[in-house]
Amino acid sequence: MTWSYSNTLATNRDMVRLKIGDTDTNDQLLQNETIDALLTARSNSVVDASIDCIRAILAVFVREIDRSNIGITASRSQKFNQLESLLKQLQAEARTGHGGMFVGGHSRSDKDTIESNDDFIQPFAKVGKDDFENQISDERLRDC
Repeated sequence: MTWSYSNTLATNRDMVRLKIGDTDTNDQLLQNETIDALLTARSNSVVDASIDCIRAILAVFVREIDRSNIGITASRSQKFNQLESLLKQLQAEARTGHGGMFVGGHSRSDKDTIESNDDFIQPFAKVGKDDFENQISDERLRDC
């Protein structure tokens, strides 16, 4: 098993390590292979893989307990709480579309591409949806 990190953030693995705080070679949390597997499972989504990584780390820390010995305290629950907080932040980032926003209909060709995609959920309302195709002319209304 290997561990590596580069602050140039040249790879998705490095970006995941930065997001989860696993950048200290002396305090390694996850191996490269684990992060790579989670990135593959999440279609190389850095935020989604980071969420899975935090969950994996939390699973390890939940087994450990706080310890105190003659005035020296090692608090693992504090680290656990910080990881939980980070998890919530990453989940919020994932819900908001990874920090970005989708704008549809930006151009005529984008609009046509989206509307022709069978997998795209069509909007409930659009211009002309309520137009009655067989409208009765004003002349026919006057005759009634």
